[in-house]
Amino acid sequence: MIGLAWALAFPEPRWSGLAWLVPGTLLILVNGSNAWRLFGLAFLASLVFRLVSLRFLLNIPHAPGAYSGWLALSLFSALFPAIWVSMCGVFFRCGLIKVQWTWFKRFGFGLFAAALWVGIEMIQARILGGYPWNFLGVTQFENQPLIQIASITGVYGVSFLIVWLSVSLLFAALQIRKKTANLWVWLYDIIVPCLFLMYACIFGFFRIGAFEEESNRVKFAVVQPSIPQQLIWEPGSKDARLDKLLELSELALLSKPDFLVWPESSAPITQEKWPQLMQMLQSANVPLIFGVDDVEKDPDSEKYNYYNSAAFMPIGGEAPVVYRKRRLVIFGEYIPFENIFPFMKYLSPIGGSFSSGKRSVQFPLNDNLSTMAPIICFEDSFPHGVREHVLPQTSLLVNLTNDGWFGKGSAQWQHAANAVFRTVENGIPMVRSCNNGLSCWIDSFGQVRRFFGEESEDIYGAGFIIFEIPILQSINSTFYNKYGDIFGWFCLGFSFFVVVGGFVKRRLHKEDELR
Repeated sequence: MIGLAWALAFPEPRWSGLAWLVPGTLLILVNGSNAWRLFGLAFLASLVFRLVSLRFLLNIPHAPGAYSGWLALSLFSALFPAIWVSMCGVFFRCGLIKVQWTWFKRFGFGLFAAALWVGIEMIQARILGGYPWNFLGVTQFENQPLIQIASITGVYGVSFLIVWLSVSLLFAALQIRKKTANLWVWLYDIIVPCLFLMYACIFGFFRIGAFEEESNRVKFAVVQPSIPQQLIWEPGSKDARLDKLLELSELALLSKPDFLVWPESSAPITQEKWPQLMQMLQSANVPLIFGVDDVEKDPDSEKYNYYNSAAFMPIGGEAPVVYRKRRLVIFGEYIPFENIFPFMKYLSPIGGSFSSGKRSVQFPLNDNLSTMAPIICFEDSFPHGVREHVLPQTSLLVNLTNDGWFGKGSAQWQHAANAVFRTVENGIPMVRSCNNGLSCWIDSFGQVRRFFGEESEDIYGAGFIIFEIPILQSINSTFYNKYGDIFGWFCLGFSFFVVVGGFVKRRLHKEDELR
């Protein structure tokens, strides 16, 4: 039940209030359990959460890859909350429920539990390439005042507050259960985290209400072709896919946008269709941003490297500006250990791995003073990764993605929910161009301002949408954008020293008993 409630806090159905109960409920498992049983129970709850929330992976039209990816990612990501519960239990299992802790000890444990959760999320975002999908704080993506704290702490600050309050609520419930003489003693456990939560929301209200002067509005025409993934893999589908994009683009260009945007894996531009595309762009006097597969010969090995890329095609005949994706999706864009275990390639529909890009790239905006930073697909889930793309002159993030892999499911909204935090963390808006949803634009405060299918209630269909996005006259970098994961590293360091101190204390205690 814990794992199911946890999954329901995310899209869909995004019952975000359930997230505030999950960490404290997980710690109830601590009572009366040995270390291995504790880990197993916590792992089972976490596994249920991941299996349910990642069920959209089963929609991938390649059965071996769908089931292996669903199970592998669920098993891998379920380890981290289980480790959190185990570490809390190992060092405090001497009676979380039974021993009458002082208020100070309960308060200290709540801070430790929240810092440890953040530290583990920090590791999860980086180990083996990182899988920062659906961190606990992401459940609150629609709570605008609260999530503004991410401009200082990243998404980790929201996770910290959820865990701290959840553990404090557990202690408050235990105080009520004790039936002490002072029936209001339980308030002592929740008053401090509630005050911090209130201060975070007040900060958010003031940040949202701050006046920001716009220099101009930039109009984007975003095409959503809704091409089934099976058709993308079909060898003879290139012309049909490109014809669909061109047809939708012709209609979108009637609105006279400043930029035309196609999603990731939109269509390979064949030599025969190139003149038609260039004539369309030059007639409209509009540059194109689009996803493309890029290839380059490696001068050292004489082999060819293939890249998943985003390209900016100017209208004056200049060479395109190309960004190569830096963080690749396991089994979707690269096959781990394929040289050692060749059979692994049968678990993926791609047949071979892409190479990863080496650097971020800036695309030009209408003036020479500001730029936009392209990111591709899963990259908008990495807090530290997106931060590397946002330079002092960057006014906008442009995300090209292909969630058509997952058919009609919850992946589209989950992906957008993760992207919301990248705008708050860096203080700039984002345009998202997707194959079958969620094509949208998100403002610098994390609000999804408009999305394709908003009126028809069909985010998965084909068509186009026009976004008029305000560009700020002066870009004020956020604390997070300037200094990165200071909060996250502090939480990781603090929890590490508490854990090491606990080991040392227990070892010394055992040595004293043996004497």
